[in-house]
Amino acid sequence: MIIPNTISFTNAITAWARCTRKDSAKRAQALLDQMLHLYSSENNQDGKWDHIKPNKISYNSVITAWARSNERGSARQAEELLRNMYDFYNNESGLDPNCKPDARSFNAVINAVARSRDKNCADRAKFLLDEMGRLYNEGNDDLLPDALTFGAIINAYANSLEAGASDKAAQLLMHMESLYSMGFEQAKPTTFVYNACMNAFAKDPLICVMDEVRQQVEGGGNSTSLNRAEKAEQLLDSMERRYDQEKDWRIKPDIISYSTVINAHANSGTCTAGVNSDNILRRMLHRYLMGDTKCRPNAIVFTAAIKAHSTSINATLSGLDGSEDEVSKVQKQEQIKASAKRCEDLLQELCLLYQLPGNDSSLKPSSVTFELVIGALTLAEEWEGVKRITALREEGMPQRD
Repeated sequence: MIIPNTISFTNAITAWARCTRKDSAKRAQALLDQMLHLYSSENNQDGKWDHIKPNKISYNSVITAWARSNERGSARQAEELLRNMYDFYNNESGLDPNCKPDARSFNAVINAVARSRDKNCADRAKFLLDEMGRLYNEGNDDLLPDALTFGAIINAYANSLEAGASDKAAQLLMHMESLYSMGFEQAKPTTFVYNACMNAFAKDPLICVMDEVRQQVEGGGNSTSLNRAEKAEQLLDSMERRYDQEKDWRIKPDIISYSTVINAHANSGTCTAGVNSDNILRRMLHRYLMGDTKCRPNAIVFTAAIKAHSTSINATLSGLDGSEDEVSKVQKQEQIKASAKRCEDLLQELCLLYQLPGNDSSLKPSSVTFELVIGALTLAEEWEGVKRITALREEGMPQRD
């Protein structure tokens, strides 16, 4: 007779955790519940079920199942299971180290909560991260978060669209930098982490923050305010410097890095958004031309640059309130026309790239791209340009919807 034990139960749980069925997490949970029921003190007074004692692998596999589940409330199930795991370790296992929650337990739950898109999910994940740090300081040396865990929380702040979320994301990044400087290699910020933090700034436009570091360097009493786009660009600068110095592929800027900063400028609402985005685009293209395939341009980055120039046009127009002298008014009108022309040039360049042999679909301009350019040319009253782009569109230039 084959008698099930901890290994066989855990193998079955792991199989369900890896399964793509909708009810796989519930199935894994049911097996763990069965193990706990049999091992419980009321059913195991004579020790006959000691051989199916759940361990950290059993628990972690179920946590992973909930973390991978798309069911509503799965993140909270993972959180609750982590608490139950501690209760089992403290009250049922006899403080068996094989049953004690470890870094994998916490990292899986934090990632599940951060990715859940539930209300306040970023703050909930941050609370678990802080708890992990507290336990580490109390002597639990294996409870160290990894870069993926930090990145998941930073990304959650970016997606929260809450006031101050980008500041919280930046604080987490600085915490990672601090841990790494103290010798914790696994806390080293990665490309994903940097991109997530830059995305937090990109989605939090028009709010200025104090650049304390620059203020200290420059001295004096006047503070320097940077908008969110400029803060995102500072992070990109840091990425480029670190990669050029260390040649560590884990922090290598990629197309997402550059397009995120360009998008941040597009959301900045400033007159210089277009010029700033062009600078970033040139840096990206330079890296690509030097052989960096991770910086290969696509329609998304061109569209973001066009959007940035459209932002410049709108910001300049809003500044035309009738109080300017004639020279200033003419200068602003010329700036508007130059931005509109740049929008058209970027679209034409994108179309040429797409029409190269191979017709790379990632370079196919979308209907949004055309609408942005037509809108910019209309604002600049460049009617001939509107006709050219409309004709290009109607002539059958393939577009992405």
